[in-house]
Amino acid sequence: MAAPDAQPTDRSAGSAEDGGSDDRIGPGRQSLTRSDERLLSYLADVGADYQAFIAGNTGLYGDHAESRLTALEDAGLVERVSGEAVYRVTDAGREALRDDCPRWSD
Repeated sequence: MAAPDAQPTDRSAGSAEDGGSDDRIGPGRQSLTRSDERLLSYLADVGADYQAFIAGNTGLYGDHAESRLTALEDAGLVERVSGEAVYRVTDAGREALRDDCPRWSD
């Protein structure tokens, strides 16, 4: 059984499995983890929230949520809305959510 955050098996060229170190995510790539989908879906529903609240409300460990939010921010899927760790989903983040990904509030 795959880990909850296992990457899809149909990775694009340059992935870590090929010996490359390209673990970036983005709207044109299908490499969102389940945690990424959970974070994006939560932020799409609530608007913006503090990193600590995002972690607590999604059931993710704080350090894990922080690392995934940083990766999502680097990919342009979330953005900080203040000097503090307050994040919101971007339009690109909304597009990256798959249609079959349930909304957080469901």
